[in-house]
Amino acid sequence: MRAHHRRAADALAAEVEPGGEFWGWAVRTLGAPARTVVGEPAWLRLVSASHDKVYGKLWDGAVTAHQALGDLDGRRPALLGVHDTGEDGTAYRAELSARVSEPVLSDDPILHHPLDLPDAWWTDLTQALEKLAATPTDRVAVRTQYMDRPTPNT
Repeated sequence: MRAHHRRAADALAAEVEPGGEFWGWAVRTLGAPARTVVGEPAWLRLVSASHDKVYGKLWDGAVTAHQALGDLDGRRPALLGVHDTGEDGTAYRAELSARVSEPVLSDDPILHHPLDLPDAWWTDLTQALEKLAATPTDRVAVRTQYMDRPTPNT
């Protein structure tokens, strides 16, 4: 993965910054901070899958979201480039995105303390969610059968 990540950086004219690689689910993704050819902060993500499984949200999510939403009026990192390659039955997709400069609000999906955010932050969030909700999609985040398990009909 690291070798393919380096080759993807070369193909997308990006330079990976030292000191931070982040592995994703089942070691199928590898991301790292990078810089574009003009020095802009970026993020380089590489995903791998067997050639027969190059579909779905893990594979196409970033491209599909970029096509539908763009940068969401500056509230979503723009997709700067995509590079696909394969080797020995494995496909690799690299995505170079603009890097978010805002600080992380929580490093955990569960907030353990109240956030002190200005009203403008909440207004921006509301506007982004309204635009997102108005975007047509056929994508299913949670299938009905998974929702029915914890909440059976009585």
